Amino acid sequence: MLFQFNIQGAFLCADVDSDIFLKLPPGYEPGPGKTAKLRKQLYGLKQAPMAFHALIEKWMLKYGFK
Repeated sequence: MLFQFNIQGAFLCADVDSDIFLKLPPGYEPGPGKTAKLRKQLYGLKQAPMAFHALIEKWMLKYGFK
Protein backbone atom coordinates (compact mmCIF):
# COMPACT_ATOMS: atom_id res chain seq x y z
CA MET A 1 0.00 0.00 0.00
CA LEU A 2 1.29 3.44 -0.92
CA PHE A 3 1.11 5.92 1.97
CA GLN A 4 3.44 8.67 0.86
CA PHE A 5 5.01 9.97 -2.36
CA ASN A 6 7.76 12.58 -2.77
CA ILE A 7 6.37 14.64 -5.64
CA GLN A 8 9.21 17.21 -5.45
CA GLY A 9 11.80 14.60 -6.44
CA ALA A 10 9.50 12.66 -8.75
CA PHE A 11 10.77 14.12 -12.01
CA LEU A 12 14.29 12.96 -11.18
CA CYS A 13 13.26 9.29 -11.24
CA ALA A 14 12.39 9.00 -14.91
CA ASP A 15 14.96 7.88 -17.46
CA VAL A 16 15.88 10.09 -20.41
CA ASP A 17 14.46 8.68 -23.65
CA SER A 18 16.66 10.72 -26.00
CA ASP A 19 20.30 11.77 -26.05
CA ILE A 20 20.84 14.96 -24.03
CA PHE A 21 24.39 16.25 -23.59
CA LEU A 22 25.69 18.99 -21.28
CA LYS A 23 28.86 21.01 -21.22
CA LEU A 24 30.98 20.15 -18.21
CA PRO A 25 31.12 22.76 -15.44
CA PRO A 26 34.18 25.00 -15.01
CA GLY A 27 36.94 23.29 -13.07
CA TYR A 28 36.18 19.84 -14.44
CA GLU A 29 38.46 19.30 -17.42
CA PRO A 30 38.85 15.60 -18.32
CA GLY A 31 39.92 16.38 -21.90
CA PRO A 32 39.09 18.44 -24.96
CA GLY A 33 35.65 17.94 -26.46
CA LYS A 34 34.27 15.97 -23.49
CA THR A 35 30.62 16.34 -22.50
CA ALA A 36 28.25 14.78 -19.99
CA LYS A 37 25.31 12.64 -21.11
CA LEU A 38 22.16 12.68 -18.95
CA ARG A 39 20.82 9.33 -17.77
CA LYS A 40 17.96 10.71 -15.62
CA GLN A 41 15.67 13.71 -16.02
CA LEU A 42 16.46 17.14 -14.59
CA TYR A 43 14.16 19.89 -13.41
CA GLY A 44 13.44 22.33 -16.20
CA LEU A 45 13.69 19.90 -19.11
CA LYS A 46 10.70 20.05 -21.43
CA GLN A 47 10.57 16.25 -21.50
CA ALA A 48 10.53 15.78 -17.70
CA PRO A 49 6.74 15.93 -17.09
CA MET A 50 5.95 13.55 -19.95
CA ALA A 51 8.69 11.10 -18.94
CA PHE A 52 7.46 11.11 -15.33
CA HIS A 53 3.87 10.55 -16.45
CA ALA A 54 4.93 7.54 -18.54
CA LEU A 55 6.91 6.14 -15.60
CA ILE A 56 4.10 6.51 -13.04
CA GLU A 57 1.48 5.22 -15.50
CA LYS A 58 3.56 2.09 -16.14
CA TRP A 59 4.05 1.56 -12.40
CA MET A 60 0.35 2.02 -11.60
CA LEU A 61 -0.77 -0.40 -14.32
CA LYS A 62 1.78 -2.95 -13.09
CA TYR A 63 0.29 -2.83 -9.60
CA GLY A 64 -3.34 -3.10 -10.73
CA PHE A 65 -4.50 0.51 -10.84
CA LYS A 66 -6.84 1.41 -13.70
